[in-house]
Amino acid sequence: MMSSSIQFGLAVCCVCAGACLHGSAEPVEGPPLVFSEGLVPEELRSGERFELAPIAHVVNFGYEFELESDFGAYQVRGIDMLKTRVHEIDALDRLEEISKTDAFATSFSEALKNPIVRTWAVARKPITTVTRIPGGVLRYLRGKFFEVKRGSEKIAVKKKESKLRRVEKDADESPGAVTGAARKVGSTTKKLSRRHLGFDKAKRDWARRLKVDPYSTNDYLQFELERIAWASSVGSFAGEFAIPSSSVLSYTLQAQEMVWSKSETELERLNAITLKRMGVGMRVQVLFDEMDVYTLTEKTEMVLTLDSLDVPGRLELAQLLLEVQSRDEAMLMVKILAVLGSYDQFVEPLERVGVSRGLAVGYGESGEMVLPLALDYLHWSPEIAAPLVSSELNAGERSLWICGTASAIAKRRLSELGWRLEEKCMDSLDELAQRSADSESVASIHP
Repeated sequence: MMSSSIQFGLAVCCVCAGACLHGSAEPVEGPPLVFSEGLVPEELRSGERFELAPIAHVVNFGYEFELESDFGAYQVRGIDMLKTRVHEIDALDRLEEISKTDAFATSFSEALKNPIVRTWAVARKPITTVTRIPGGVLRYLRGKFFEVKRGSEKIAVKKKESKLRRVEKDADESPGAVTGAARKVGSTTKKLSRRHLGFDKAKRDWARRLKVDPYSTNDYLQFELERIAWASSVGSFAGEFAIPSSSVLSYTLQAQEMVWSKSETELERLNAITLKRMGVGMRVQVLFDEMDVYTLTEKTEMVLTLDSLDVPGRLELAQLLLEVQSRDEAMLMVKILAVLGSYDQFVEPLERVGVSRGLAVGYGESGEMVLPLALDYLHWSPEIAAPLVSSELNAGERSLWICGTASAIAKRRLSELGWRLEEKCMDSLDELAQRSADSESVASIHP
């Protein structure tokens, strides 16, 4: 005979199944544990200087990995960020080799004689292990971004309004001038002095050679980039080394080139000019510029994408970007906007974009509504079911674009609800972008 506990469990399962069949309740499934081996390519699982934990977790529809390296332990959210961190570890390995040379040691010792470099060396915060990212995806799915406005909004505008007017005036009258407010980037050294010494340019040059983001959130990489930049700009280190790179970061080629070739103040100025041209108000410009949850690279990419989406509703998207409260939410919005921009460019032109039930959506020329969600693994739960069954998102033709995959139950429910599912959408969009580039290349050869 079956035990009472087993009988009770079967009864609960039958009740839940019956309720689902009669439409009185949505099916519910929890997040699974996943093995890294079946999910991540071999080159991202282990190397000479790093090793990935064998088990990953699905937290708030995103993969979370534990990455141990000789340069610190990282808790990484998403496969894209895992690729970035592994590439940064390769760059750190090469920088470590360079730092062991006599030429570097001599140059850095020479640089330390400068009081500005000594100030940097003393003030630089120690490297710490990267802590777990808070899950902000649920707040977005619940449409909560607009419920709480920033309390310091009015104060920020009062303090920055006149300064921004001067920046805009200078930009309009002299497009070639470099203006803008200097922002601290992890050191007490004044930015003006660093720029005059060539530090900022040297750091960007090294980032370009290593194919890494000069505004990366990886503290250890920032420290090593700054160290070699001081040795190159204030010391006499030439650094003529051939540095291999395993990949290029995933942000657009245009944004990538801009962050390598232009100073921080130039990027801030160009972003302000573009936002103003789009009709973004001064208040939004100020708040966007002051947000630390986005890196400058991400801000530049988002501004370029918004500029390309020259359709009604894009100012709603700009407002939505302001409401993030954590790094996790910021990365989510960067990907969502990237999907809309790529869809418009490579799938079909969008006629309008906007915010429905608190979520960013686009409407193509065919009439289909596009809902991009930067989710790694979509399992059917109340958090995801609520927006997808809501009347606000009920359109004639509608598609859901996710960066990862969906469970069998989720696929079944999406099909029943009339959603067309696009899995691994970034891979598909990248393929379309490559085909477009290849076609343009062929056309230029055979006009």
